[in-house]
Amino acid sequence: QLGAVIGHEFSQELLAAVAERPEHQLRASLDELVASGLVFRRDVPPKAFYTFKHAMVQDVAYQSLLKSRREQLHARIARVLEERFPETAFTEPEVLAQHYTAAGLADQAVDYWHRAGQRASERSADLEAIAHLTKGLELARALPDPTQSARQELKLQVALGEPLVAAKGFGAPEVGATYTRALELCRQIDNPRHLFRTMWGLWHFYRGRGALQRARHLGDELLGLAERCGDPMLL
Repeated sequence: QLGAVIGHEFSQELLAAVAERPEHQLRASLDELVASGLVFRRDVPPKAFYTFKHAMVQDVAYQSLLKSRREQLHARIARVLEERFPETAFTEPEVLAQHYTAAGLADQAVDYWHRAGQRASERSADLEAIAHLTKGLELARALPDPTQSARQELKLQVALGEPLVAAKGFGAPEVGATYTRALELCRQIDNPRHLFRTMWGLWHFYRGRGALQRARHLGDELLGLAERCGDPMLL
């Protein structure tokens, strides 16, 4: 059951950290699972990895847990990954995002979906970045605190603009909608850097669609904002 909550493949190291059982008991249980044919083992314990024979096997084990118990385990797995496997948290933030989402801890999940989107965007995996950031937006909009919801949505909308441009082009309607919504949020939250990136994205959008008067107006606003901020990079 615990392996099923971790995922289709799980490492013995992570399982041991989460299970908090004596090593001999854990190894005996894993040997039984391998002998039963339910999972396959790769490499040598305690550095071994285990893969479910079939997705249906994992699903049955997962569904046999009460929802409240699954949420507890997802939360524990995410915390263990943060504390004891920081490299995984850094290189695969989407894994922690998935566990925090399944644990019902939306605020933490949003942060990791944002990180996952940014990492995917950095390596030009634009469709993957869009998917991660969109999941984060769904959670951010449902946060109970309106101020926190707006802050989280703003950073996700700003991050979403770049992979949307890369995937669909500057003039795509989705690009305009993303930056327009980000601008609405910027008016609620005082964040000059987000405001600059948002207006810069809208400038590209209007220029890409041939709306040159609006683009020129935004360009003037951008220059004024950069001068007020006194930031050489923005200038």
